[in-house]
Amino acid sequence: MGDAIVVNSAWREPTASIALRWGRYRPRYVAALVLLISGGLVLQAGSAYADYLLTIGFTAHLVGWIVLPSRGVRRSAIAVPSALLVGSLLLGSAATVLLVGPLAGWLFLRQRPALSYLVLLLPAASGVILTRMYPQYGHGTIVIGVSLVVTVASAWIARGIAVLRLPTR
Repeated sequence: MGDAIVVNSAWREPTASIALRWGRYRPRYVAALVLLISGGLVLQAGSAYADYLLTIGFTAHLVGWIVLPSRGVRRSAIAVPSALLVGSLLLGSAATVLLVGPLAGWLFLRQRPALSYLVLLLPAASGVILTRMYPQYGHGTIVIGVSLVVTVASAWIARGIAVLRLPTR
């Protein structure tokens, strides 16, 4: 009939088939999401006067990567760079383009196909736009909120790309 893009009904999350050494897939996945996002947000609340928030946020973010169901070596390679990149958002809106790093780590750990890496353009573009719209440090809540939405949406779009079965020739 013609080439069409169809949803692959047999598709299964690649990391769901990994034999876990401890815990079950779903609770670990949910815990990882909570720790990654809340750790990043708590990290943003930190300052020289609230350095304990920096420690709590950094630690929670690291633990989130460690808990995420994926291959161990992959998690180890992503955890610290991601926490540092998320922490760099304390520098202001110009650092939001660096969220490409944690998103790339997420795509890598979730074993997304190469085509899905195109979504990395979204947080990069969002970061450039936010930097121009909100150059002052005082708009951090707006910048972080928009960046979080764009990054999470990008991850979901990448998943959607993985689920699609593209035509082959």
